[in-house]
Amino acid sequence: MKKFSFLVAFLFVANLAICQTDWDYEWEHYNIAFTLSDKFKVLKNTADEFSAQGNGISVSLFPFEDGSIDHTNITKYVLDIAKSVELEELDDVDIVELNGLKGAYVEGYKAGDRIIVLGFIDESSHTNFFATLNFADDDAKSEEAAIAILQSIRKK
Repeated sequence: MKKFSFLVAFLFVANLAICQTDWDYEWEHYNIAFTLSDKFKVLKNTADEFSAQGNGISVSLFPFEDGSIDHTNITKYVLDIAKSVELEELDDVDIVELNGLKGAYVEGYKAGDRIIVLGFIDESSHTNFFATLNFADDDAKSEEAAIAILQSIRKK
């Protein structure tokens, strides 16, 4: 039985590896990097916005310049963004440190979609960033992809 379980698990992981390849993407305008699957299509890549769409999930990053934002007030900034996009329900709010970037996130809902808003600061400049990830609330695969994308955001 153990050999069978191991074989099934191995084939499942091997199938995932064949079906999807992850690749590091660098937003060269700001030396920010993150990992996306090859299923994503880049929709916009400018100094003002990076947006990509995958199977059931979209991700966007935006810069903002504000030297007064730091790790003590980034949560308020992220909550203000959540209000501006009119999230219907806030499910989770927390601070986060991602690969040396400090920030905060808000998770909420709008029109049946789950939306995660993440704000993070680059302490070495006045340019900070926020990201939004949208996916269907009942889509477990997209939720896993969103978490992986968020955890991969880093400064190059």
